[in-house]
Amino acid sequence: MSAAPTVEWGGGTPPPAFHALDPADPTAPGPDAEWAVTYAGDRPVARLATYVRHDLVGAPGETGLVGHYAATDPDAAVELLRDATARLLAAGARRVLGPMNGTTWGRYRFAIIEPSGDTSAPPFLGEPVNPADYPAHFARAGFRETARYESRITRDIAAENPRAVAAEATARARGITIAPIDLARFEEELRDLHQFSIRAFAANLYYSPIGAEEFAAMYRPMRALLDPAMVLLARDADASLIGYAFAYADPLALEEGRPHRLIVKTLAVDPAWRSIGLGALLVERLHAAARGAGLSVVIHALMHVANDSMKISAHTARLFRRYALYEYP
Repeated sequence: MSAAPTVEWGGGTPPPAFHALDPADPTAPGPDAEWAVTYAGDRPVARLATYVRHDLVGAPGETGLVGHYAATDPDAAVELLRDATARLLAAGARRVLGPMNGTTWGRYRFAIIEPSGDTSAPPFLGEPVNPADYPAHFARAGFRETARYESRITRDIAAENPRAVAAEATARARGITIAPIDLARFEEELRDLHQFSIRAFAANLYYSPIGAEEFAAMYRPMRALLDPAMVLLARDADASLIGYAFAYADPLALEEGRPHRLIVKTLAVDPAWRSIGLGALLVERLHAAARGAGLSVVIHALMHVANDSMKISAHTARLFRRYALYEYP
């Protein structure tokens, strides 16, 4: 008869077994996290890390987070999730969200793997990747879906969006300019993008701010991937940033050795300017840039189903993949 699984909890740097469960995800828990590894004998079979956050958008009070999740034994994983949830609630959390690696700026959500159409296509760079049964682990541990997201795909990247056509004239009349990011001033551009993002995302569900250096550290590794024509910055007549679209050619999807998919990672518009259709205009410009670069597909990535970006995407795009975030109780 085999011995019951054992659980090791700790803080700081986790043991090598933590990373061995998912070598494809080298992300380490933050310094404020507690990590746990479940062992069957000396073999790791489940892992996670927990955080406590205060007053996330839409979640007042203390919120526990479960992230860095990986498992090869569903039963042991469910028990570990129950243990983690009980510890967070006992520490004062009013709810537990997962999977979330400490913040919505990092890795979070599960992909919902469906067997048909584009939803079974290979993942794009930056997309959540997980075994199909991970959502069921959370459901068995008592979690329920609390937020749903979608990526949408369009192959008709020459289709004209009437909203963008009207926005073009309005933007011109109001002195708005749209220009590519200046890679020669990359660090300065990142500072501007950080300051703007803090304002633009402030109402997003479960949002919490991060510092300028942490923001820059997320984007610096992407610099080599960037085509300036795919990162567009909109400024008003006073040269203040009022919106941006951040996209890149997907190195994970090649045809004849070249990328053929454009991934629209981020679309952000100042709330004061959303009514003129600036978001639609930015997306239209990205589609034109994709055509000019010889790309044939655009994926509008990881949108909350209630976001305005879904309305823009709905013009020509259809479902690529769904994702979910879970909450206990």
